[in-house]
Order: sequence, then C-alpha cells, then structure tokens
Amino acid sequence: MVHERQWAAGAFTGQQRRLARAKGSLWEGGVRVPAIIEWPGRIRQPRTTSIPAVTSDIFPTLLEVANVRRKSAVPLDGVSLLPLIDGQWRERPQPIGFWVHPTGGIRTPSAELLEAQLADQSNGSRVSAIPARTEASRMQVKFATNEFPGPSSWLDGDWKLHRLPGSRRGDAVTFELYNLQDDPTEAKDLAAADPQRVERMHAELTAWLRSVVGSLNGEEVLR
Repeated sequence: MVHERQWAAGAFTGQQRRLARAKGSLWEGGVRVPAIIEWPGRIRQPRTTSIPAVTSDIFPTLLEVANVRRKSAVPLDGVSLLPLIDGQWRERPQPIGFWVHPTGGIRTPSAELLEAQLADQSNGSRVSAIPARTEASRMQVKFATNEFPGPSSWLDGDWKLHRLPGSRRGDAVTFELYNLQDDPTEAKDLAAADPQRVERMHAELTAWLRSVVGSLNGEEVLR
C-alpha cells in the first residue's frame, strides 16, 4: 500500500523524517530509496553513505568492473560507482536528472508472450521477437526539443530543483529549490531567495532534457 507520505530512516539526521509525497512523484518520498551492495571481495567492512546514486549508474559501473572501454562517444547519464564502493568519493561528481513524461502506461502481458514463444518452440518454429510496444521504442515519432511536458528535477549535491509545468498546456513553468541537507522534507522553497542558482540548475536540467529527447529521437545510438 502506498501512503501519501513515506517514512524513511534518517540518513539525514539519525532520526526518522517524513519525506514529501510518495512513489510516482519526483519529491524525496518518491525517489529516495535505500540500496544495498554486497561484494565481499571488494567491500571488506560494512559501511554506509548518504551520497546519492541512480539506476543509470549501473551500466557505467559494470563497464568499469569488466574493464570494458566504449568506442562510442554517446554520453551516458550515469557514472561508475566504483570510487564510491572503494570509499574514495566525498561527493557525487555529476548531478542526477529525473523526468516524468506524461506517457500512459502499457500492458505487460508476460504470460501471453511466453505462451506464444513456447508454442513456437514446440512447433519447431523460430521464436518470435517481442514487439516494440511504445512510440519511443519504435521511434515512429519525433519528440519536440523546445518543450518538455511533465515534471522534472535536477539533483546537484545538497541542492534540488523542481521544474513544474502548469496543469494546462500553455501554463507557465514554475520552479522550486530546496537544500536537502538542511531541509530533507522539501518544506522551504528557496527559489526566490537564490535566483542565480535556479538559473544555473535550470540551464543544466534543460541541456539534460534535450539529451534525453535526442535519445528518444534516435540521435544517440550506442555502437
């Protein structure tokens, strides 16, 4: 059951704090979750860290673990977590972007797909590939690069910027700024007090959003 607010054990102060909102949102109650890494050959003693990571970090981490060097110059959203695992980071070297695009969910008929593939195998036929089921995966549409529907956020160190589009098309986009070290519950908006930081973080977030759209439009392809 998802509650309107979630409790999280305090990586912030050692006490329990109520984080804003819940799963499905870009507020801390929706994006901040615990993670556990077990690697006895490399992590000799238990330890904890409050440095954030994201699922986009998994791919570059595995590349470094396997000592794989990419030939492609396509940028990756994440960074390798090996320095974090080895206790070398004091802070994350790269911000983290989040974006909730207003695209409806899709069915995941796993049982139907598996039954169809089993039937192909039983008949000696070549197993059918699972079809691409979204516009983005089929690359049949081009997404606009000058507008970014849906909320997004940019996490840079202790600072987090929310980009909040209006509820109706054409409404003005608004911004909220929080210092998560001082205010993990995102209760005190500092956007008006620090417009220069808002402007800088907004520019970085916009560049990242354009990169995401470029990937959706097939402009960035791994080789």
